Amino acid sequence: MDLNHTVKPIYVYINENINAIQSKYYNNIGLRTEDVFNLIEYHDSYKDLYPNYSDENQYEEDYYFSSIQDAYKDANEILTFFSTLPNPIPIYRSIKVESINNIDYNWLGDSWSFDKQSAINFAKNQANGNVLLSAKTNFDNVDWKNTVRLYYLFSSNYDSYDENEIKIIDSDEIFNVKTEMIK
Repeated sequence: MDLNHTVKPIYVYINENINAIQSKYYNNIGLRTEDVFNLIEYHDSYKDLYPNYSDENQYEEDYYFSSIQDAYKDANEILTFFSTLPNPIPIYRSIKVESINNIDYNWLGDSWSFDKQSAINFAKNQANGNVLLSAKTNFDNVDWKNTVRLYYLFSSNYDSYDENEIKIIDSDEIFNVKTEMIK
């Protein structure tokens, strides 16, 4: 046993690599870079988030991110993207109804997309939707933690049918609702 070799605590590892990583706080969405690491559901597919993320990992090459630098870079890119969306945010949702007259405008739902094509793809490939709702909502009506969690779950590296979901807090705060048939 090599007594001169000790495992570095994570704070020492981070301090040694501080120039390669950058923690940021995104005020308008209320999240910081490290918050993302607690939102990613990687446990079923990977043994650890990145090398030296946890003390429990005994596997060497089974990581969600190949390095701490990649993890911080990716998290900051995603948070920058979300924090720079326009306010109000254009949102889209596909639904299935017998007719446009059957739409319940009193509860439009809480799962929307920030990308129109993603909502259309979801309708065609997963939900059998026939109507596209286009609307707007303000930044403070978005559950940003859930939005980021769902992004990593259903959009980041997912497949060609990324949902690009945005989680709405209160459907009463959705406005400028327009409808169109999905062909």
